[in-house]
Amino acid sequence: MPLNANEAALLYADEYSRMAETYDRVVAPRFEPIARTVVELLAPKPGEFILDLATGTGLLACLLAPRVAPQTVVAIDLADEAIGVASFRAGNAGIRNVRFEMMDARNIVYPGQRFDKVGSNLGIPNLGYDRTFYEVHRLLKPGGLFVFSEWDAKPSASFEAFYEVLERHKAATPSKTLAQLREAVALNRNDPEAKALKDPKAVARKLESFGFVDVRDIPKTYATHFASVADLIAFMAAWGWDERELSEMSPDHRKAFEEELAARLAGPMGPQGLEETWTIHLTTARA
Repeated sequence: MPLNANEAALLYADEYSRMAETYDRVVAPRFEPIARTVVELLAPKPGEFILDLATGTGLLACLLAPRVAPQTVVAIDLADEAIGVASFRAGNAGIRNVRFEMMDARNIVYPGQRFDKVGSNLGIPNLGYDRTFYEVHRLLKPGGLFVFSEWDAKPSASFEAFYEVLERHKAATPSKTLAQLREAVALNRNDPEAKALKDPKAVARKLESFGFVDVRDIPKTYATHFASVADLIAFMAAWGWDERELSEMSPDHRKAFEEELAARLAGPMGPQGLEETWTIHLTTARA
């Protein structure tokens, strides 16, 4: 029986949970410049009540919290272990005004018109994002601000190379877990609605259908650096599903994968590593 969107979302959450500590160490630092742009657009002020959707390991929430103190930032995510890592992040930084809760961004159990602003950094769920938009509009006070970041539809050159080479070397007989994950990944990437999340015009139409106004798309580029091919592989594996693909490769296929990826990236990979840019869309809208 084919996997449905809810089942796929839960599989993704399990992988985020499994890899939460690795994700926080390897991925979150590269996402901080994007999160800081979300903060800049939200322009948080002391006393404002802000919700961070799909907080992951708490990067955005911890950037917002000092700006709204003494008010509390509420941060939600479906991955329980990510919430645990986020709590440690806040505690280690001495931040006390964040409340982390395990919750689905598509079904937020808070009363309506409660928040001044809602933000999300690369966290809007691909599957069911229309329900997230509905929930955000319901939760915002009249005139409240919604800001979120999302990847451009065209992947970066290194991401494209990684997945093209991975496809040629992945395990022919995956475990049950990996087989299910492959189905979830395919649904998450190929579903028409999921693809529409990376189309700013489609996003604007969807937001407006739920009552948002003054919708703006702000594309920005961010420079990033990978010291080596191994560094890129570690980054790509940090979400979980790619880590499972790599771990189930035979030694020969893993070696061939790494060699082919290195050859594919030999041109752009200089003495200092790989420098490239990510295109990110920042969306702002008013309730």
